[in-house]
Amino acid sequence: MKTTLQLAAFSIAFCLGITLSAQVSLGFRTGATWSNVQASEGLDALAPDFKTISGFNVAAVAEIAFGNNFSLQPELAFTRKGFGIKEDFNIDLFELPLPVGFRNDTRVNYVELPLLAKYKFGDENAQFYLMAGPSAGYATNGRLLTRAKLLLIDVKVLDTPINLDAVNYERLEVGVVAGAGVNINLGGTKLFFDGRYSHSFTQVYDIPVIEDRVSNRGFSINAGLMFPLGR
Repeated sequence: MKTTLQLAAFSIAFCLGITLSAQVSLGFRTGATWSNVQASEGLDALAPDFKTISGFNVAAVAEIAFGNNFSLQPELAFTRKGFGIKEDFNIDLFELPLPVGFRNDTRVNYVELPLLAKYKFGDENAQFYLMAGPSAGYATNGRLLTRAKLLLIDVKVLDTPINLDAVNYERLEVGVVAGAGVNINLGGTKLFFDGRYSHSFTQVYDIPVIEDRVSNRGFSINAGLMFPLGR
């Protein structure tokens, strides 16, 4: 018991020492997302033609810098993921082909915790950076949006909540994030822009009939501000 307490105290002191010796900044970001799913490799030919859907993300961001070039960036993010399925066909009416169709978009909202390692290069006015790291997420809720099309008219038909537990959706997700961006110094405060690719290792949903499981993937473009603390 004594050894355990000593180890815990040492770990806390070690982490506190790292934090105190580093430059810490806090901030936020937001941006647009484009997400889709990837089917299992062996069943790509049988799977539906999945379409990309657009969404958004917001996040609280912290950066712990170790010198001028390296830093860790933990985040608490809210983001939307999912996929679309679209079918178009023609109906002959009075020997005239009328284009009709429908689209179903599955939209699932996630709370995520990325932990990114960053390598930065450049001068004090502008720094470019590369980043990569693991991410864990939890699906909070989802909706199925159905739209119908007749000629040039696009109408929302249904907007239905999805019971993720009832469809055996895997709420917990583990994946990886990689990207690149730039920091612009605004007199201490940093304005940043970045692009990111995310890929899930977790198979989140089992498609009926073909029994194929899919995983999330996506791309985002973000902008944000970072405010230094202390030194």
